[in-house]
Formats: sequence, C-alpha cells, structure tokens
Amino acid sequence: MTLWKAELIHLFRSWRGWILIGVYVVASLLASIVGYFIERSAGSFTHTEAIDIYITASWVGFLIFLGIVVSSLAFDSNKDASIFLRTRFSMKQVLFAKILVYFPFASILFFLGFFLTLIIGVLLFDSSDPLNWNWFMWGFLLELVAGIFYVPLMLFTSSVFRGSVASVLLTLAVMIGIPAIGGTLVTVELLMRGLIETPLVEWETVSYVAQVLIWWPASLSDTQAFLTVTESEITEGMINFFGQTFELDAHFRWKSLVTTVIFGPILSLLAWHRYSRREI
Repeated sequence: MTLWKAELIHLFRSWRGWILIGVYVVASLLASIVGYFIERSAGSFTHTEAIDIYITASWVGFLIFLGIVVSSLAFDSNKDASIFLRTRFSMKQVLFAKILVYFPFASILFFLGFFLTLIIGVLLFDSSDPLNWNWFMWGFLLELVAGIFYVPLMLFTSSVFRGSVASVLLTLAVMIGIPAIGGTLVTVELLMRGLIETPLVEWETVSYVAQVLIWWPASLSDTQAFLTVTESEITEGMINFFGQTFELDAHFRWKSLVTTVIFGPILSLLAWHRYSRREI
C-alpha cells in the first residue's frame, strides 16, 4: 500500500475526516436554514446570499482543517510515528503524501458544500439573478492559488517546532494574528487621523497600514467574492459581498497574488531546509 493511501485510510479511521465532512455539510445546511428565516422575516432572500453565509460558516471548517494538517505535518512530535515513517520512507515522500491527501481533500469539501448550498438556494430562494460562470471560474482559479499558498505556509510553521501543539499555535498566530493586529492598527491610525467616519470599503485607500496589508498573501482569499458574481452585478460594474460594495475588477487583490507567487516557493525552501536537517 502506498503512503498516500495509508494516510487517507488513517484520516477516515479517526474522527478527523468525518468531522471535516460534517462541518462543511453543517455550514451548508446552516446557510439554508438562516436564509429561510431571513426570507420569512424580510420577504426577500437570494441564493447568492445563502452562498455568502456558507462561505462565512465554512471558515470553521478551515480552522479545523488547519489544526489537523499542522498536527499531521508535525509527525516528529510522536516518537513511534516518527520512527515508523522515517525508517521506511524518505522525508520527501512523507511530506508529499500528506500534502497530496489533505489539501485537495479540503478544496473538494469546500466546493461540494458550495454547490450543495447553490442547489438548495436555487430551489428555495430567489434565483432570478443567476451566477455568471465566467466570473465563477476566475474566482475558482484564485481560490485554488490562495489554497496553494497555505501549503508552504503550513509546511514552514510545522517545521519550526517538533511539537504539534506549538506548531498549531504558531500557525494560528500567523493566520489570525497578523490580520487581527493589522485591523487594530488600521482602526487606531484612522482614529488618530480623524478619518474613522470613512466608509469601511474606502479604508484601503485612505489608510497607510491597510495599503501595506493588501500585500499580505492571505488577502487573496477576498477574491471569494468572485464566486457569487451575478449578471446584474456585471451590468452595474459593482459587487456586493458581506454587505460591502466593491468595484467589479478582475485585478482585485493583484498585489496579494504577486506576493503569494513570490513567497510560496521561498517558504517551501525554508520548510524543506528545516525538515531535511531533522534527526530521528
């Protein structure tokens, strides 16, 4: 049996795989249930709004996925597992097998939940304004690129410490801490400059800190807005995502795309350097 098959079997023999599946299914159902109650109270709700709720709820699944993957990559924290893997396979084979299993699995789950929400939304809610599939494919491509960046990022954070708990905490600090600190600094800056009344959508243009944060590769995840572009939004040239209105621009977040392409290989090389120097 190949290593990636063994990893996949291990994933579903434990709680990890089934929890991940359950979280994305629950996120889809939650979006539909919330949409149903909103429609009953407000009288109007669209299938794209249901998808927006699903995308928000699916972040819980992403965080669980993050913990599962990083703890799996920090296999040296378990002495028995480390000896078993390191004496039978090369480090390159072990890392490649884990990447081959976990990252496509997470992307497949996300888009299965996406299409489940879309189907339920079309059946239950207003679907007179359909999705534009050209924009969806562009958003799909950018979502895959953003997902690919998380591969070297998690490899690097997992290589810093041998312990799985420390590796998970470091990854969370990078993934959540940097945006949280950045958002706080943006707010403080605007308060000091007397610009706090500026509409939220314009913060990126008036805040110096926000202009720097746009280069952070994780900002590429904002292009998930392209997954729900409708025909009417194309006509208007504007897109509504989570209550914020943006100009519909294919080059949206091009800066974070550039840094993703640059820093992805660099983080991969740094991670491989640390892993290859480890001893059993």
